[in-house]
Amino acid sequence: MSISNEAANTAIYAIIPIYGVFLVCISAFSYWKNSSSGVINCLGISFRGDRVKDLTQSFLGAGSGVGGVTLFFTMAASLFSGYSISGIANEAYTFGFSAIRWIPAGVALYAAFMVMAPRMHALGKSRGYLTLGELIYDRFSEPACSPIIPHALRLVSLFCLQLPVFCYLITQFSSVAIELAGYTGGSDWGGGGIGRYPAIIVASCVLLVCGLLGGLRAVAYNDVLQGFILLVGSLVFFVIQQEDLGGMSGVKEYVTSAAFKKANPFGYKQFNFVPAAEGSWSTSSYASFILKVMTAATMYPHLAMRLYVARDSRSMKIGLAGMNFTFFIVQFSSMVTGWVAVKALADMPKTYSTFGSIAAIVRNKGSGGEFASALLVTSAVCAMLSTADSALIAFSTMWLRDFYLPYIKPTASQFSQVVFTKVMGVFGLALGVFLACMSVQSEKPWNLSNLFSLQTVTPIHVVPAVWLGLHWKGLRGEPVLLGMLVGLGVTFGFTFSSLNVKLSAGLEELKSGWSPSLVGLCFNIIITVGGGLLLEKYPNLIKTGQLAQFARPMDIHKLFGEKLDPLINPVMWLCLSIIITFIVPFYRDMGAPDSFVGSMATWAFTSLMITALLTLATAFCYIYFWKDYELPKEPRLYHFDGDDSQYGKDTSQEAQPDEGAMPQFMMQVYPPTTAPGFAQPMYTLGMTPVGSPVVNMQPVYPSAMTPTPTYPAVGNA
Repeated sequence: MSISNEAANTAIYAIIPIYGVFLVCISAFSYWKNSSSGVINCLGISFRGDRVKDLTQSFLGAGSGVGGVTLFFTMAASLFSGYSISGIANEAYTFGFSAIRWIPAGVALYAAFMVMAPRMHALGKSRGYLTLGELIYDRFSEPACSPIIPHALRLVSLFCLQLPVFCYLITQFSSVAIELAGYTGGSDWGGGGIGRYPAIIVASCVLLVCGLLGGLRAVAYNDVLQGFILLVGSLVFFVIQQEDLGGMSGVKEYVTSAAFKKANPFGYKQFNFVPAAEGSWSTSSYASFILKVMTAATMYPHLAMRLYVARDSRSMKIGLAGMNFTFFIVQFSSMVTGWVAVKALADMPKTYSTFGSIAAIVRNKGSGGEFASALLVTSAVCAMLSTADSALIAFSTMWLRDFYLPYIKPTASQFSQVVFTKVMGVFGLALGVFLACMSVQSEKPWNLSNLFSLQTVTPIHVVPAVWLGLHWKGLRGEPVLLGMLVGLGVTFGFTFSSLNVKLSAGLEELKSGWSPSLVGLCFNIIITVGGGLLLEKYPNLIKTGQLAQFARPMDIHKLFGEKLDPLINPVMWLCLSIIITFIVPFYRDMGAPDSFVGSMATWAFTSLMITALLTLATAFCYIYFWKDYELPKEPRLYHFDGDDSQYGKDTSQEAQPDEGAMPQFMMQVYPPTTAPGFAQPMYTLGMTPVGSPVVNMQPVYPSAMTPTPTYPAVGNA
């Protein structure tokens, strides 16, 4: 049976353009919503604009934020990427039941977000954060021996968080090219189907239009459409694989046969044996993958950004609780695709497009298979593009907030900031397309699972700064910076040495199966915690220096109270840790033949059942232990062409202070040229804190424009 069938591609040729038109229309609607405060009526439904006074907040932060349904779908669509479709299907096809590692890793990741989500969401609403670098800079600006410490932490973090962005872009565009070409029978430029390079070019153009028009709101709204199609497509594929391809019962019959054992000894072992204790695809590597994703992926910029921009805490906790269950729909469907392909593609050459090949087989079955398979491929494209646009907007935001504004042009107008963001988005997109084309051009396309493993190498070293910084008041920036640098050094040292047994494959794995990045993280944590405890007990070991420019020091206890956040309760995390531990089959006879429960090996079935328990426990914790924090809104740091209200709706009337009203305390937006070492508030009541030089004694109301005095070079207060 031929995989390519030009006459049967009619459905995909019709659905993909319609999908693209919908994306552009949603982006145009997002542009209107960002730019207008009015109301329009369409088919009896009223739509209200969500323009806020800060243009950058409208473009990068979706105005007043995203609601519950939108947040759920944007979190789902942004996470389920080319890895979830192409990568997992190929992995399941090659490595059997070991591919289930993605589900416990994903659920554990959303359990780990409990450490960050409540406080990051509150800080996002209070201080207008959009990046992790902003949080780290403020948190470790005081006390510090020198302004260099918070600056270095922000810049090193910016470097660490670039890798996941470009790995995501490469995998998304590569996946679109491989799957569409594999399904339609295309070659590089066509060849009877959709070509790989045209697929990349068209996908990038659609993303460019969406990103330039609507910013984060367009990304989020498009994610609702893409997430819905992805979930529906995954459910439909479950049914199709069972009805048309024999389902899991057919897989078990084939992978346990003597013919399969003779034809593919490695695959036979992957399906019929418990993973070995050490080595590649072992119990150790299984545990390593779960721990690495659980920690490092919490730092992915596009996911962390969602924690800041949720409209309210209720939307956030329900969205995070519900996300856990989607792994059993989307990712498990992709795994079944790979397992079914072992039998369905047994007589065909090995393919790099397992998903596309299976979809083509479904198409050629007839009886509505063409439309169903086209829907499945469209859902795959949705997964890929939704993550690519999220990564691009996060990339642009990081370069604006963590580099351009603090170091290049703090006085940039809102319009200039939006323009810079769009320019960086175009640059990031162009670089991502170039790297994706390099992947497609290579004789063997870059392995998506390998790229996913690679993209966790650097972000994992930002984890101690964020996780500990949000809860440990006494932690200073010096040990955090030293731990981060040492951790990166150890990780790179192991990764690019002979100790990495998979360096030639683009992976990072030691002979034992453990990841070098986890080894580096251990060094990072030891230095950070040890140094933090030492400086907390002996604070005079390092003298406090000047306050860094544009810093808003953060006292964790004053903001959130001295009690532990309920979502980091030690007893709760002890229970969750026990569940996560037993997901790993360390208690089985490792490396021995295994029995089956239904159509799955017993160890894999047990691991999934324990993961289901973790899913329920995590959802319960989010719903019942989430604590809301009400923090006052703080004035912005950089130039702002309008009212100081960060999220206030744009109105035609400028708010004016009542006659005789008491002037308010405000932090100085632009630090004046004065004696270094002090943050500069504006005072109007004749009260001057000891040691704080006062430059501007004029009354300043929240609605008044602050004149721009001369400010010093970067690094001085």
